Amino acid sequence: MKSATKPYDAQPLPPRDPEMRADDNHYWSYHSLEGLLACKRPVTASQDEDLFIAVHQICELAFHQMILDLERALEALATPDRDEAVYFLKRVNKLWRTVNATMPILGGMRAFAEFRTAIGPTSGFQSVQFRRLEIMSGVPRYWQGGTADAEGQVHVAETAFDERYGPQIAAWLEHYGSHCLAHYYGQLLEGPAMDAPGGALARLREDEATAALLTELAAYDRNQLQFHRAHLQLATRQLEIVGVEVGTGGTSFRDYLQTYDKTIAPLFPGLTAESGEAAA
Repeated sequence: MKSATKPYDAQPLPPRDPEMRADDNHYWSYHSLEGLLACKRPVTASQDEDLFIAVHQICELAFHQMILDLERALEALATPDRDEAVYFLKRVNKLWRTVNATMPILGGMRAFAEFRTAIGPTSGFQSVQFRRLEIMSGVPRYWQGGTADAEGQVHVAETAFDERYGPQIAAWLEHYGSHCLAHYYGQLLEGPAMDAPGGALARLREDEATAALLTELAAYDRNQLQFHRAHLQLATRQLEIVGVEVGTGGTSFRDYLQTYDKTIAPLFPGLTAESGEAAA
């Protein structure tokens, strides 16, 4: 059965705060510009550190919106409303592409050594928003013990992360176990289309909404894997400049950053051969 995009009747909504006056809203106040800019606080005078912070904060803002939209997509898949899921997955994939275009900017830094020591164990390993996105995707906790040294001792970057976020991570793993992208993809493949001539995916693509969903899932898989590979390339370049083999998070970064590629990907088996990006 073909599916057309459903019309959406958008109506004005009241402010969350009933005492808010719309005519008091201006660009600088609505976007909390002063507070936003005040969040960037370099700890050294390095001319590269402000860029380092800005790029990571751009990614974290994108991750935050991706979490909101991915949650909306998952709720739609639970219904299942595939048109609604596609609407939000398209947004998530566009934000993935934003992140993947932003992070490589750091590859041109010449002075990472100027502030690397001053930022201590600060590491992308500790991005709890990125971990939540992975869990919502259906990725298991592959990063546990990722900072262990030759004697098996984990780095303070990991122990501090676990102390701060361990219970939350455990709650997410339980909640999203049967409410993640990988779970709903598996449900698609378990339907009657599994025994169809030409394979399950070919039969599923006969439905317009399902075909669009598979396209977005394939794009999501590529985008997430691209981020992992780009992170490895960035770390390799910058740590070669510094002349070390261990990242700020204590990882033997080449081994750790290749873990996802080697043991997890692809997230949606069967879609790896899908060609082309989702429509912009």
